[in-house]
Amino acid sequence: AVVREKAPLPKILGYICSHFCELECKRRFVNASVAIRDLKRYACEHGDDAWKSKAFMKPATGKRVAVVGAGPAGLTAGYFLKKLGHEVTIYEEKSCAGGTPRFGIPQYRLPREIIQEEVDHILELGIELCLNTKITSVDQLLDDGYDAVFVAVGTHKGVRLPMEGNDLDGVLVNVDFLKAVSMQETVALGDAVVVLGGGNVACDCAGVARRLGASQVHMACLESRETMPASKDELEAVEKDGVIVHPGVTFDKIVSENGKVAGVQFSEVKSFTFDENRQAVIEKVEGSQHVISCCTVIFAVGQGPDLDASFGVELGRGNRIVVNENYETNRAGVFAAGDVVTGTASVIQAIAAARKAASAIDRYLGQDGDLTEHLAPEQKANPWIGKIEGFAQIPRQKTDQIQ
Repeated sequence: AVVREKAPLPKILGYICSHFCELECKRRFVNASVAIRDLKRYACEHGDDAWKSKAFMKPATGKRVAVVGAGPAGLTAGYFLKKLGHEVTIYEEKSCAGGTPRFGIPQYRLPREIIQEEVDHILELGIELCLNTKITSVDQLLDDGYDAVFVAVGTHKGVRLPMEGNDLDGVLVNVDFLKAVSMQETVALGDAVVVLGGGNVACDCAGVARRLGASQVHMACLESRETMPASKDELEAVEKDGVIVHPGVTFDKIVSENGKVAGVQFSEVKSFTFDENRQAVIEKVEGSQHVISCCTVIFAVGQGPDLDASFGVELGRGNRIVVNENYETNRAGVFAAGDVVTGTASVIQAIAAARKAASAIDRYLGQDGDLTEHLAPEQKANPWIGKIEGFAQIPRQKTDQIQ
């Protein structure tokens, strides 16, 4: 009930939240942070629906809001806007709701029935969901008479680095690869795979490749081991799966044989910086070139929104939507939040931003924007109740990852 006061997708978060809160937990100064994500997952799996009796549902305002995108941000905004009394319609271009958790996070990390359960809980408020419906311009929705529009289309367009061999047979892109696997399409990888990238998405691609039968999976990135963007637990998980990680290398070219991928040539990085245009300036170690043989290369070096100027709002770097402090775009009544604004971040960050955006939209529509609710019984903290002798020395318990 406590979790649901702020986040309407608690089970999904219980599986895949980036748990930034654990980095701030003072327990880490003793031996390790409290396992907050795992405890929240346990609470969701063992809780009941008593919280629903305390949830608010404000009177109908007569206002209509269109939400573009049924990922975490879109579902969150739709959920709170409906509770605030507005009529909500969510438009989703794919055949099912869920966004990145459904199409970008592997099933072995997040069971699909969990996603569907969360979606159903949100829709049962009376939100309309229009699947297989691509919105190409906000003007479509404004012309249809919506009083406000919230855009949360995420970052579902992958990036191919401009390097030799990037168009060979056997070269895949992270977003398309993970989506195809999630949709249970056949993906031929061969025996050896190289994933280019060092973030959490690269880890997901590597983990999926192993589960699809590749006996050799390599993951290579520009950053050093200490500065890789992937979280520590994600890296530990893929290495446990047998993935070989190569930090501190740059990608020279994809090697071909008879028009197909045969390997990737790398050089070791001596140093790298970014210029004023955020382009990498790389100094290579002389004579360090080497080739890792493979049948498939997966680019996992970033992704962005699949938008252009015709969508009808101001776009900034990487085609991300520009918003003000109230999540409003340059078009009156059109708001945006989540990855489409920040670039690829985390599910919890998208949920947090969407909640704030829903409040801002409510104020724009003439209401107070108040989302406060108390779903859990009131409790007064007392550190001496339930004191456990020797608690400080108890090690953090390990949880098994779903396979």
